[in-house]
Amino acid sequence: MDNTVKTSRDTGLLKIIAFVTMAIDHIGYVFFPQHMWLRIVGRIAFPIFAYCLATGCVYTKNAKKYALRLLVFSLASQPFYSLAFYPYDTAQLFDSINYGTLGAAAANIGANLHLNVGFTMLLALGAIEALKSRKWLAFGAIAVASLWEGFEYSAYGVILMVLMYFLCQRDAEVFGIVIGLYLAASFLDTPNYSLLGISLNAQGFAVLALPFMLMNTKSGVKIPRWLGYGFYPLHIFIIYLAKLFI
Repeated sequence: MDNTVKTSRDTGLLKIIAFVTMAIDHIGYVFFPQHMWLRIVGRIAFPIFAYCLATGCVYTKNAKKYALRLLVFSLASQPFYSLAFYPYDTAQLFDSINYGTLGAAAANIGANLHLNVGFTMLLALGAIEALKSRKWLAFGAIAVASLWEGFEYSAYGVILMVLMYFLCQRDAEVFGIVIGLYLAASFLDTPNYSLLGISLNAQGFAVLALPFMLMNTKSGVKIPRWLGYGFYPLHIFIIYLAKLFI
C-alpha cells in the first residue's frame, strides 16, 4: 500500500455530517424513542466516525499521541455518556449490595458498565497498529477484548474500522463493495423495525453512510481539533442537562 487514501479525503465535511446525524440519533434515543426514523438517520454517524479514524491512522505521524488524545477524549466523555444514556446501570455500579464478593463485583461491572464509542475507537487503533507491526499476540488480545458488549459497537465496530483502514488505501470500488456489504449485513440481525412489511434490524441503515465516504468532494472545511474532540462530550452534556429539566 502507498499510504494514500483512495476514497474521500474531505474529512472536515464528513465530520460535520457525522456530528449532525449523531446529535439527531441521541436526541431521538433520549427524548423521542417512539420515532424510529431519528435513530435511522443516526445510523449514518458511526460509520463516518469510523472512517475518519481509519484515514487518520493512514496519515498520523505519531500513533501514540493519537491514542493518547483518544484516551483523554474517552475518559472525559464517559461521565456524561453514562449519566445521559445509562443512568440506571450507572447507579447499579455504585450499589454496594452488588459487591458481596470479588466475583460478584466483576459480574456487576460486566453487566452494567457501558463505555462510550471513544474506547471502541481506541481498541480499533490498537488493532490497526498491532497488524501493521505484526504483533499478533497484541492483536489477539484486542480481538478478544472487543467481544465484550460493554464497548459500544464492540467487535462489529472494531472490525469495521480495521477493514476501512486497509481498504481505503486500495480501490474505491472495492471499498464500496466490501464496506457496503458489511454494513448492510446488519439488516439480517435480530429484527427491531418493519419497513413495508419486512422485518429487519435498523442498524443496517448504516449503509446510508457509504456514499458520503466515496464522494470526491473538496469543501475545504477544516474542523478545529478542540471541536473535533469536544463536540461529542459537549452535546451529551447538553442532552443530560435537558433531561434534568424536561
